[in-house]
Amino acid sequence: MPSLADMIPTMSDPDLKALRANAQRLAGSGSPVQAANAADTLYRVDNELTRREALPKVKKTRAPAKKKVVPASGHQTALPSKPD
Repeated sequence: MPSLADMIPTMSDPDLKALRANAQRLAGSGSPVQAANAADTLYRVDNELTRREALPKVKKTRAPAKKKVVPASGHQTALPSKPD
């Protein structure tokens, strides 16, 4: 299994934000070992977020507009009247 440091570059932005929040929590209230690991994780996550912010923004492409379908004839929508 890869180490956490190896997985950080492949994580999505929401995953990195969650990891950063957890590391911040452990840095403040965890055991000394957890606090040391959390400080290292915070450093790595912050570096990765800074690297991503420096990358050029990728412009999202829009899907082409859907064409309206014209009915074959107007008679398809007309219903016969019901006898009383």
